[in-house]
Amino acid sequence: MSNIAIFGYPFPREWLSQAEIVYLEQLPMALPSVEWVWEELDRVWRNLSLDNRLSLQGQAIGRYYSHPVWLMNGVFTALDPASVSHRRSIARYLCHVEATLVGDFGGGFGELARAITVANPAATVCIVEPHPSRVMQEIIQTEHRIRLAPSLSDNRYDAIVAQDVLEHVEDPILLASEIAGAVRKGGRVIFANCFYPMIQCHLPSTFHLRHTFHWVMRALGLHYLGRVDGAAHAQVFERVGQLDFARARRAEAFSRLLGPVLNRVRS
Repeated sequence: MSNIAIFGYPFPREWLSQAEIVYLEQLPMALPSVEWVWEELDRVWRNLSLDNRLSLQGQAIGRYYSHPVWLMNGVFTALDPASVSHRRSIARYLCHVEATLVGDFGGGFGELARAITVANPAATVCIVEPHPSRVMQEIIQTEHRIRLAPSLSDNRYDAIVAQDVLEHVEDPILLASEIAGAVRKGGRVIFANCFYPMIQCHLPSTFHLRHTFHWVMRALGLHYLGRVDGAAHAQVFERVGQLDFARARRAEAFSRLLGPVLNRVRS
């Protein structure tokens, strides 16, 4: 069984489609900069003629998130020291609060799930990933405390992490409420967002939440606990009771007015 190495990270060619092999073999040998990765993600976005100023409905967004560029991105984040440090910090936090059933929403390459199970031998992680790669599925086959789940189930998780997810979707508050709804009372929700124009798939329609997201979540009914030590972009909330989606929508409408002003003032 022959391997292919991406930035020095090996896995069997048999796990890859021919299109993935062709793409991956053209990548640099050494680990590139994060700026190079962002430009490559944008290059694929442009090649698919996607437009983040328009509704994603009817655009080739599924082709984009199924493109091998995301496999490249997954390998990069598996090796990038900053990404590794952030995952370990989140994993340590979840171990500290004794979260044993954890959801990893948008789990990508599975690296966060593995970090969580390493930090806490009692933890089980369910990855919910709309576009799972075969590579990720093959990797977690040997991880008995990690499984791929088709969706979240209500009121069962001790904690759910959504890292680099909400800035990619057109209705982040709806998705955030669905994620929060799957956590038990007293459980934790960790949202690690990047409401900044780093790459084209970060939708400008979400940027108003850059400095207001925590109080929109408070309106939803979550208790804001602060940020993860060592991963400052990861905001932690506790589910304390019933969620009020209508109230969150009203807070979101106010955020659309105030958020752009705060972005300018605090930039």
